[in-house]
Amino acid sequence: MIVQLDRDIFDLKIGILGTRSKCFTDILDKHQISYCLVSSIEDIDETYDIIFESGVYSIIPEEVLIKPTYGFIGIHETPLPEGKGWAPIQWTVLNKRKHLTITLYKLASRADNGKIINQVNKPIFTYDTLYTLNKKREEGISECFEIFIEEMKSGFIVLREQSGKPSYHKKRTKENSELNPDIPLKDLWDEIRICDNENYPAFFVIGDTKIILRYEVQKK
Repeated sequence: MIVQLDRDIFDLKIGILGTRSKCFTDILDKHQISYCLVSSIEDIDETYDIIFESGVYSIIPEEVLIKPTYGFIGIHETPLPEGKGWAPIQWTVLNKRKHLTITLYKLASRADNGKIINQVNKPIFTYDTLYTLNKKREEGISECFEIFIEEMKSGFIVLREQSGKPSYHKKRTKENSELNPDIPLKDLWDEIRICDNENYPAFFVIGDTKIILRYEVQKK
């Protein structure tokens, strides 16, 4: 599906929403395209032409999604329709995937269910951690967005239907950071490296005592 823009991208009212907005604003600044930073979905109205979002952790209501002329464009870190739902980086590692796939797509009323614009793959290496993968996510978002902006400068948006078998990832909590102390550490590496050292550190329990394990990767 090809959507023809009704005017030049430089004349559109663009909104940026979410905690990872810098991935978008850096590219827009580079192309000298103006935008508005949106602090809340309540601030979005029909005067907006398009909203870019990344790092929004709640479902945006359909009545808000339809307000901008060209809708909301968002990011999900799996090859949609595989891996809809929560904790995409963590589940990507636990599922032994070789790449972190960044998907740019148009948001629909159901979570992670909209049409795909483009995808970028970032390789996952043995010693990548949550922190290095977060950096790769940001790089992938910027690459996807750069491609999309070049399309929009040409006057159109290309939307592709999701294809393949969908799968869903459940939400992870701090309890998911618990390790089995009977398993060798090297076999627990995937479970350790997806833990957040500050907020959700890996831990194991001996008797009635909780042992917190924080990690650091260093070259020999």
